[in-house]
Amino acid sequence: MPARLSAARSRGRHVRFLLLMAGLASTGHALAQGPACRVLTEEHGLWPLPGCEVVDGAPRIAADVLPDLPYDADGLAAVYAADSFHYVTRAGRTQAVLTWDSGPDYVEEGLLRGRIGPRVGYFTPALEQAFPATFDFAWPFADGIAQVCEGCRPGTPDGEGHTPMEGGHWFHINRQGIRVPEPPTP
Repeated sequence: MPARLSAARSRGRHVRFLLLMAGLASTGHALAQGPACRVLTEEHGLWPLPGCEVVDGAPRIAADVLPDLPYDADGLAAVYAADSFHYVTRAGRTQAVLTWDSGPDYVEEGLLRGRIGPRVGYFTPALEQAFPATFDFAWPFADGIAQVCEGCRPGTPDGEGHTPMEGGHWFHINRQGIRVPEPPTP
C-alpha cells in the first residue's frame, strides 16, 4: 500500500474520531439541558413533554399532543417551561402562574393567580383575566376577598424555600378587583 494512501486513511480515521467525539460531547450537553417542557402528572411528577417548545417564554404545544395531556377538573393541565409553571387549556391557551407548594397555583373560588410580566393578576380557569388590575403580590381569594400588595418585594427565603413578601402597601380586594375594608378577624 502506498504511503500516501495510508497517511490519508489515517487522517480520515482521525477526523472521523474527532467528529464522533464532538458529536457525543454536544449530545451530552443537549441532554444535560433537558426537555424544553415538562408536564406535571400525578404518577410521575414532572415528565418530559414531547411536542412542546418554548416561544417567548411560554410553552407552545403541538395540536396532536394537547388531547393527551392530564387535565384536571377545571380543564387545565400543568406544564413547567421557561423556569415557571403554566396552565394549558384543551385549546392550547397558556398562562404562567405562581408556583405554590412546589407546583402550580390552585384555583380558589374560581380564580387562580397568574403572571403578567413581573406582576400578578387573577385569571379564570379559561385563562381569561378576571379584572384588569395587577399587583406586586397577591394571595388567593378566601370568602370573596384577597389580600394584595403594591411595592412589596421578595425577602430572604427560609430553610424550606418559602420566600416572604416584605414592605409595600397591603390592602384587600373583592372578586372584581375593587378595594374593600379589611375583613374582621375571627
